[in-house]
This record gives sequence, structure tokens and C-alpha cells, in this order.
Amino acid sequence: MCSVEVSDFSRVPPELSRLRIPEQRYAVFFHRDHISAIRRTWFTIWNKWLPESGNEVADGPKFELYGENFDATTGMGGLEIWVSVKK
Repeated sequence: MCSVEVSDFSRVPPELSRLRIPEQRYAVFFHRDHISAIRRTWFTIWNKWLPESGNEVADGPKFELYGENFDATTGMGGLEIWVSVKK
């Protein structure tokens, strides 16, 4: 799902889906490399960080947050990966 943050759903057209992301604990990772290397970052999160962190994945969304520094033309600029976690 590709999404955009809104303050409320009142002006969102009915043909579009809505998703509320709950407030909970997230581990946030910054991917600085070219977007083509994103799989390596996800792999490291699941196969290195998570087993070594003492955390478990919580029931919640996992998402990539592309900020204003990300350049879709060049694939550079970085992004954040948010994973819902629990101890």
C-alpha cells in the first residue's frame, strides 16, 4: 500500500482505502544507500538485529517512510524503515 499522512479522513475520496497506524513501540532504521539495496537492509533487520535485540515483532504495520530528502528519480536520499516491536 502506498500512502500519505492526513490529519483526518473527511476529505479522503471513498474509493481510497484508509489505514490508522496505531501508537505503539517501533524500531526505526535508516536506509542510506540506493533504493536498489533496500533488501539488504530488511534482511539485516530480520536476520541480525531482531534476533540479537531481545525484541519480538509486534502485531502491527511495518512500513517504509520516504521523507522529502528522498529523490525518486535518483533512488537516493535515504528513508526510514519502521517495524513494530515488543520486548
